[in-house]
Amino acid sequence: MWIPVLLVMLYTGWVLWQRHSSKAPPPPPTRDPLAKYGDQVKIVTFYSSAGTIARGGKALLCYAVLNANAVRMDPPVEKVWPSTSRCFEVAPSATTRYTLTAEGADHKVVSESREIVVER
Repeated sequence: MWIPVLLVMLYTGWVLWQRHSSKAPPPPPTRDPLAKYGDQVKIVTFYSSAGTIARGGKALLCYAVLNANAVRMDPPVEKVWPSTSRCFEVAPSATTRYTLTAEGADHKVVSESREIVVER
C-alpha cells in the first residue's frame, strides 16, 4: 500500500519542480512605478468605504491623484491636497454627492464624484 503512495508523491513533486524550474524570472522593476501614467493630471482612485450609512454614521472618503498642482473637494469637508493615497472621515447628515477636482500644471482639470446615501 505504501509503494503507490510513495510513487504518487514522487511524481507530484517532480511535476511541481518542473513547472517551477521552467518559469522565466520576473522582469526587473521599473525605476518609477508611476511613469506609466505620464505627465497628465489623473485621479487614480476616488471611493468611499460605504455607499450607504445610517443617520449619524461615518464613512471614509479616499482619493489618489497624480501630477496635480491643486485639489479641491465639493462640498468642502476636509482640507485636501495632492496625494497618491489619502483618506479622511466624513459624517454627512443627508445624502451627499462629493466631487473631487484635480488641476494639473497645464491647467487641465479632471473631476470624479461619489455619493454617500444616508438612510432615514
